[in-house]
Formats: sequence, structure tokens, C-alpha cells
Amino acid sequence: MLDENNANAHDIILEAFLEPEILEIFTPVVYGSLHMLKQESTRLQIRYNALIVGNASQADPDALNFVDINGRNAVEVVKREFEADLLDAFVVMPMSREVTNQLRNAVIPNPVVKRQENDIKAIPLMCTNQLRVAYVVAGNNETSGITAESIENKARILHSTLRRDLRQDNPRVAILSLNPEIKPDENSIEIQVIAPAVSKLVNTGIPVFGPYAYADFFETGKHLSFDAVLTMTREQAQAPFLSMYEGNGIVLAAGIAPLVVSPVKLDGDNNATVDSCREAIYTCIDVYRSRYFFDLPYVNPLPKLYHERREDGEKVRFAVKKHPVDGEQKEEDATISPNEEIADGNSNSEDKN
Repeated sequence: MLDENNANAHDIILEAFLEPEILEIFTPVVYGSLHMLKQESTRLQIRYNALIVGNASQADPDALNFVDINGRNAVEVVKREFEADLLDAFVVMPMSREVTNQLRNAVIPNPVVKRQENDIKAIPLMCTNQLRVAYVVAGNNETSGITAESIENKARILHSTLRRDLRQDNPRVAILSLNPEIKPDENSIEIQVIAPAVSKLVNTGIPVFGPYAYADFFETGKHLSFDAVLTMTREQAQAPFLSMYEGNGIVLAAGIAPLVVSPVKLDGDNNATVDSCREAIYTCIDVYRSRYFFDLPYVNPLPKLYHERREDGEKVRFAVKKHPVDGEQKEEDATISPNEEIADGNSNSEDKN
């Protein structure tokens, strides 16, 4: 999905789909400005080979399909396409706050497992080849939102995203401090809020570690020992992410049913790169397949073969009956009363005499 007023987004699409082999792994449907696409194609002298369609139902699997959204709300168009089960996932080029907020409010059902609307809220998960990092609150002025509940909620979403979307069987998550150093102060937020949240998460079976001091965590390479890192503020997450950014960073909207991936904008302007666009496309495909195969076993679970006593109060544990005649008969034969033992003992002694 493109911003109809952003020429750079249309440039990236033209360059990303220069190689026709990319169409072999998925069917692209681009929502953007046809006028802007033609204008940038002429400026860059790149001939666009796009099929103009009215909606995703008319898409050709072997072509770059283009839907003109001039004068229309792109988010509403995409939402209707999702609700009609015409799309599986989408990439936002580039991600803007306005579009992101609209996407978070767009309730789109998962095609495999139905999830409740207010189950979880999306958090941006910034990913590179060396780092996956998320944050609890957006700004440094919002530290009042750093509570044990918010940390637990974000950590659970991050853990679930690593397992369901990124195929990490037993992900390890590091939680960092708010202050650069952890001081032995009983009134500090690290001891009062973050440490209890970490302990509660560990007790519920979620492998989180911390809190670690933010000051030297990334410089010493400690992040390489974890599958993801959870910081307290967005600035704490963006600083190491941009320092490790190599042109192929992406942002995954974690914790929502619609699969939304965005290439990272370059620092200082509103542009993205072709490499980050391709990385976002490939990540989107991988995450969709991972979600499908992760959710598939939960669609039709096997029924229980027995009833627990604590559930229905039955005396018999197993619903399937055994062979009662043979079993009971053997138990009766094996049971000897005390009188019979005494009688047998007397007879044996008499025989010996």
C-alpha cells in the first residue's frame, strides 16, 4: 500500500519489481496513485509492466496488479478487500503514524483462527539481521505508563509474536531498565516495577530475563544472546536499531490479526530503500506461512479420550470400559482370606508330619 502523494514509494515499487522472478512466490496487488506511477516511470525511464485492476479479485497471479486509489481512503479499501478474503497480508510503503493508527483500528479477522477484537493491541517490532527490539511506551514523557501490567502485556505479545510469526520455539527476551544504570535504590522504577514484572512473567512460564542496565547492553553485544529485546521507551529502541540498520530493516506490527509489515524509513527523511522494501515483502510472506502452520493444529483439536475426576466428579477415570469379567475374576482368585491362609498352613504342616 502506497501513499498517493509520496513519489519515493512509487519509485521503490518500480525498482523492486524489475526482476520478474519475484512474481513466482506471491501475487502482488499494489494500492497507489496511477498518475504518480506513470510520472515516476517517465522520470526514471523505467517501463512499468503493471496490470490495472479495480480490486484484488481481478488480480493476475503472473502480473504486477495495480489498484488506483486516487481520491479514496486506502485503509478503507484494503480493509474491505481483507474482509472479502481477497488479501492475505500487506506491506505499508512507508509506514506513517496516520496509516498505522488506522490499521490498528481496522478489525480484520484471521483466516484460520478467530481472535477477539480486544484481545491484544499492536506494538511495533523493529527487526534487522542482528536485532529485534520493541518498547513499552512511545515517548520519554510517558513514563507514567510504565507499569508492571504494561510490561507484562508487551512481553507476552512479544513472546507470542516470536513463536507464532518468527518461528522461535523457545524465545528468550531481555528486558532493559529505564535509567542507564541500575542503582541500589528501593524506590527506583527498576526495583519497584520492572523486577516484579519480570518475576511474575518467569513464574508463568515466559522466559524473560532482566532487568539489564541499558547503558552498555548493546555496546557489549549482550543482545546477541537473546531473540528479542524489550526497552521502556521508543527512543531507547530506535537508537540501537538505527545504528545497526544496514538498509534492510523492517517493522512488524506485532499482536494484531492483520499482517502488517513496513520497510524502515531512512533517518532524517521520509524515504525507504529498495532493499528494505524487498526485505519487508519476503518477511511478510514468511510470517504469513508461519502463522498459518502455527494456527492450523488448533482449528480442529482432538477430543479428550477420558474425563478428569475433578471436572465431572465421575469415579471412573477412563470412558472406555475394560473387560470386567476377566479382570474381576483374576482379582477374586488372587485374593485369599486370612482363614484360608491359616487352613492351608495347618494342612501343610499335617502333610509334613
